[in-house]
Amino acid sequence: LLCRIIALALGYLHESKIYYRDLKPENILLGLDGYILLADFGLAKINKAEDTAEPNSFCGTPEYLAPEMIIGSGHDHTLDWWALGILIYEMMIGIPHITQKLKLNVPVDSISTSKMADPVKHGISVSDNAKDLISKLLNKERKSRLGQQGDVKEVLAHPFFKEMDFDKLIKRELVAEFIPKVENEGLNNFD
Repeated sequence: LLCRIIALALGYLHESKIYYRDLKPENILLGLDGYILLADFGLAKINKAEDTAEPNSFCGTPEYLAPEMIIGSGHDHTLDWWALGILIYEMMIGIPHITQKLKLNVPVDSISTSKMADPVKHGISVSDNAKDLISKLLNKERKSRLGQQGDVKEVLAHPFFKEMDFDKLIKRELVAEFIPKVENEGLNNFD
């Protein structure tokens, strides 16, 4: 449910001509109904009709940066789909998608040249549909990346999402897998 909601949220932003550019676990909040919310739009880019050139600014969290952002070739909405691929991989596997640990003194371009860690190597079984979705979202060539042509509709048409009633999801009629228990207005979580 989580990655489906995130995909819908990204699709909504893209329809509104906004590139989110900072998808990562820290920017995903869990609502009282178990549905998620995206937070921290400090790096978001609003694309105005008069903007003819693609954004070329360098921003974001290193582990989630798309190759085109790293090499400075300009970027589009598909950099958000790249970040979703990384997020899905990490949620399923429990480790970062790249095989080497990033450090501040290591060139960031190692992201664009690294290979995705094989889930089997870590003893994790992942469905063929999940593997295919992740590999298509993490296509290093953005013009061939899933979501390039049809944006959110193209992403949600992938077989990984086939058993989802998106109309019910949008209306929040599906029961979330986890609903947080909040007492005393959530203040019991603080000293």
